[in-house]
Amino acid sequence: MSRGRRGGSGRRAGSGRLGTVVRFEFVRAIKKPSFWIGTLALPLLIVVVGVLVGVGNAAGADSVTTSSSAAKVPFEYVDHSGLVSPRVAARWGGTPVEDATAAIAKVRAGELDAFVDYPESPSSQSIEVAAKDDGLFANAKYGNLATKVLEASVAAKVGDPQAVKLLQVTPDTTITAYSGGKTASGWASIIPPLLFAAAFFGLVLLLAARMVTVVVEEKENRISEMILTTLDATVLVRGKVIAMLLVGLVQSAVFMIPALGTVGLVLPLLSRSVGPIPVDPWRMVVGALLLVGGVLLASSLFVTVGAAVPTIKDASALQSVALFSVLIPLYAAFFVLTNPHSPITAVFTYFPTFTPVTAMLRNAVGTLSPLESVVCIVELFVVAFLVLQFATFLFRHSVAQYGSKVSWRQVRAWRRSAGGSV
Repeated sequence: MSRGRRGGSGRRAGSGRLGTVVRFEFVRAIKKPSFWIGTLALPLLIVVVGVLVGVGNAAGADSVTTSSSAAKVPFEYVDHSGLVSPRVAARWGGTPVEDATAAIAKVRAGELDAFVDYPESPSSQSIEVAAKDDGLFANAKYGNLATKVLEASVAAKVGDPQAVKLLQVTPDTTITAYSGGKTASGWASIIPPLLFAAAFFGLVLLLAARMVTVVVEEKENRISEMILTTLDATVLVRGKVIAMLLVGLVQSAVFMIPALGTVGLVLPLLSRSVGPIPVDPWRMVVGALLLVGGVLLASSLFVTVGAAVPTIKDASALQSVALFSVLIPLYAAFFVLTNPHSPITAVFTYFPTFTPVTAMLRNAVGTLSPLESVVCIVELFVVAFLVLQFATFLFRHSVAQYGSKVSWRQVRAWRRSAGGSV
C-alpha cells in the first residue's frame, strides 16, 4: 500500500517538475526584448512572402493554362451562333445536340466528358462549358477545346463579318466542372486549407533557432549536470519543448489580430473576383492535424540538433540542415501539385520530413485522399514521438560532453550500454 502511495507521489512530483520547467522557460523567453522585436517584425515578413508566393502561383497557373493545348475529347454541343462546322467539331470528338439540359445531365452523371454551349455572339458572349472534373490544372483543356473548334470552324468563313471579329477577339469561356454529380470546388476552395501551410511555415521559422538554443544553452553554460540531479532528462527536454511551443503560440496570437483584419479586407475582394470561398470541414480538420503533427516533428528535429552539439555555434550548420529538410518540398510544390499520382509525389508525401508541407499543399488543392490523409497524420505523430525520444536519449548521454559533437559511434556505444534501448 505504501509502495502505491510512493508511486503516485512520484508521478505527481514528475508532473510538478514538468510544470516548473515549462513555466520557467516560458517566462524567461517572453521577458527578453529580442523576443518582442522578432515577434513584431514577423508579420511584415509573412506579408512579403505571401505576396511573392501569390504572384508566383498566379504566374504558374497562367503558364499551365497558356501552355496546355486542346486535345480530342468526346463532347456534345449546341451552336446558337451557326459558326461551328459539324465536320470540324467531329474531328475533335464533338456531336451536335438539341437538348442542352439532357447533355448537362449526362455530364453530371459522368456519362459524357463535356458539353459546350456556343452563344449567338461568341465575340462578346462567354462560351459555357460543363465538364467532368479532371483537376484544377487539367480543366483548362475544355476551354481550349471549345475555342479551338470554333476558330477552326470559322477559318473557312473569313468573309463573314462575325467570323472576322471572332478572329480578332478571343472569346471568354466559363467552366463548371462536376465531380460525383456535384459542382467541383474551384480555386477559391484552396484558400482556407492553405492557411495551415502558411502557419506551418511561420511557426517553423519561429521555432528553429529557439528550440536549438534552449537545449544547447544548458550544456554550454555547464549547469546541466546540476539540473539533472533533481530532474529527469525526459522531463527537462519535454518541458522545454512545451514551453517553446507556448512561446510560439504567443507570437502567433500577437500578429493574429492584424492578420485577421487583413483577411477581413482581402476576402471580400477575392469573393468578387473568384466567387464564394467554400470551406470543406474535412480538409480543414486534416489541415489542422497536419499542422500540429508537422510542428511537433520539426520541433523534435531541432531539439535533436541541440542535444547533439556542445555549443550554439556548432549547431548552426545542423540547424540549417534540419530546417531545409522540412521546407525543401516548397521547391517541388508545383510538380507535386500538378502530378499528384507520380512516384516522386508519393516519396515527398510519405518521407517523414517532407510530409508536413507536401501533405498540406495537396490537402489544400484536394488531391490528398482520405486514406492518404490518415496515413500522413499518423506518421507525423509517431515519427515526432520517436525523434523526441531519440533527442532525450542524446541529451541524457551527451550532457557532460563539452568539447565535441556527438558521433554515431558514441550513439551505438551508449545504446549497447543501455541494453539497446533509446
